[in-house]
Amino acid sequence: MAAQVTSVFIYVNDVVKSLEFYSEVVGATVAQIHSEREGGPISLAILRIGHFSLMLHPQEPHASEFTNTRVGVGMHLQLRVDDIDAFHQHCLDEGAMLSVSGEPTDQSWGWREFALKDPDGYVWSIYQDKSGGQWT
Repeated sequence: MAAQVTSVFIYVNDVVKSLEFYSEVVGATVAQIHSEREGGPISLAILRIGHFSLMLHPQEPHASEFTNTRVGVGMHLQLRVDDIDAFHQHCLDEGAMLSVSGEPTDQSWGWREFALKDPDGYVWSIYQDKSGGQWT
C-alpha cells in the first residue's frame, strides 16, 4: 500500500500573523480561509506550498490540550528551496526570525541549510539539496 504525507495541521496563537508569515516569507499560497460564522475569527486557514497543505488553527479554543506543553516541541519541519542563499536573504529582507542557526551552512549529507522560526516558534529547516539527487 502506497502512502504520501500531504499536509500538516498546526496550532497557532494568531492565525492572521501566521498567514502573513507563511505567505510573505515562505511564499505559501492561501487556498482557503474559514470562520465559524460570517465576520467571525478565522477557525481554519489552509495554505499550499507546492503539493503540500499547511493547515493553521487557532490554539485558544483547544487551550486545555496544551496545558504544560509548548506548541511545536518535538516537531521540526523542512522546506526545500532552489537557491538557499537567495531565500536566506529574502527572509532577512522580510524581517523573519533567523535566530535558530544564522547563515546557511553546508552539511556533510549534501544539504546547505539554515533554520527559521515561525511566529509561534515552529522550527523549519530550510535547505537546498546539493547531494546530486540522493535526497529527492
